[in-house]
Amino acid sequence: MTRREQFDQQGYLIVRAVFTAEEIAALRQAAYMHRDQQQQRGLVTQVKKAASVKGDLLSKDGLGWVIYEPRIVTIATELLGDTPVYFSDSTYQIGTGTRGFHRDNIDRHQFGQGSDWEGTYPLIRFGIYLQDHDTYSGGIRFKAGSHQSADGADVFADTRAGDIVVWNMRTLHSGNARRMKVFTNVPLHVGLENRLPDFLFREQQGERVSLFFSYGLTGKHLDHYLDQHLLKRADVQENVRLSTYTPAVLEKAKQNKIEVLDVKKLL
Repeated sequence: MTRREQFDQQGYLIVRAVFTAEEIAALRQAAYMHRDQQQQRGLVTQVKKAASVKGDLLSKDGLGWVIYEPRIVTIATELLGDTPVYFSDSTYQIGTGTRGFHRDNIDRHQFGQGSDWEGTYPLIRFGIYLQDHDTYSGGIRFKAGSHQSADGADVFADTRAGDIVVWNMRTLHSGNARRMKVFTNVPLHVGLENRLPDFLFREQQGERVSLFFSYGLTGKHLDHYLDQHLLKRADVQENVRLSTYTPAVLEKAKQNKIEVLDVKKLL
């Protein structure tokens, strides 16, 4: 089964060892650097124990290269079937945030209801976790096949530092997943996961640092996402305004066959 076939069937995909240990260490260092700099400017938001730095990844030195990195572009192009469009939808977190199954598309609250469910959905999201989650807590869980059904089998994404995980934005998923000390690969109902005491669960491998970024294809689904997400949320608009790309960055994206949408023009 090809990667595209696997992705189309289960709604998510793990690609092993995309990045080297040195690249992962450099990304962690850059993430902390930007967090410390932006904290002094009041541009860091806190959700539970997770810090999120305002401004998108492409605008940040030491982090933005992942958006146009050829290894990532190859995967995105293969899964989308055409030139990926980047639309400033990216962020990163340091620490542990909220958990609970959800979809990332606009018409996410009721399966099958809304224009997002018409035909295939060419919006995908990448996650790069800068630490191991194959036996540690803090990774991501998916409901396999839920991009085209109301529910699916609950599975851990057993990622290791250097892997990438990518999912269809209609796929049900839950971040900050907790693994039990016994029955490590058995996912609990999220309600139990949140209520049970910490000593029953495996710890994370150091502090959790994770990068997230999205691509799509030009068309009605991307238009709908931008119209309902970008144009109707003040926090998203602030993030866009704080994201400035140098000509050199835009040229690198073009050379590596990523189309960067100028979403500021939509505000």
